[in-house]
This record gives sequence, C-alpha cells and structure tokens, in this order.
Amino acid sequence: MNTDGGISAKLSEQFDASGSAAVNMAKLGPSTWTKFCVLGPYTTNDTAEIILGFKWDVEHRSSIGTNDGINLLVFVKDQEVLAHAEHRRDKGDFLKLQPRCLARAKATLVRQANPGGWVQLVAE
Repeated sequence: MNTDGGISAKLSEQFDASGSAAVNMAKLGPSTWTKFCVLGPYTTNDTAEIILGFKWDVEHRSSIGTNDGINLLVFVKDQEVLAHAEHRRDKGDFLKLQPRCLARAKATLVRQANPGGWVQLVAE
C-alpha cells in the first residue's frame, strides 16, 4: 500500500482549525489533479471502477476493503490516480458526499452535522 498520509494530515488540519469553516480539497494532493473521488468503506475493485470511471486496484492499494473507519481519497487526472490517502472518518466523513467525484473547481466541502455521528463533508 502506498498511501499519502500527508494528504490526510493536511485535511485534518483544515477540519480541526474551525468547527464551521468549509474544507477546500483543492489545497490537498498533487497540484495537477483534475478530479477528486471518495471511496467509502468496503469498496471493491468493481465499485471503484464504477466511481472512478476506470480500473484501479483499490483492494491491494489500501485497507478500504476491510476498514470501516476510513474513506479513501483519490486524486485523479485523466485516467490516472496521481495520489490517494486513507482518511479517518472521525476527522470528516464523506458518507453523504454526492456525487462521489468532484472537479477541482467544485471541491469545496461544507460541514453537515450528523446527530450522534461524525461530521459529514458534503458538496457546497
């Protein structure tokens, strides 16, 4: 597995800096990505292909298939994954994010309270 922990750390910094501010995903990952996608817990290779629009072996590149405490953040350009990172759901959960992929220009996420659960990050 070759996940970029720095991406998750920077996202956690944005998340922790304020209890209400939006989170700008465009500030994370490589500077050249054009699409950001989120793969949720228990995502299989087949599901990843549907979400990403191309084949990518998520099952061997992350623990998303067995770990329900994370989301996998995937930064894409064309049909290539430039970077990916496992991100703890308690530091911003993406369960309610629709669509599952966003263009860089639309990658600002707002917080949505989830009574009794983690704070959801959803499209603005």
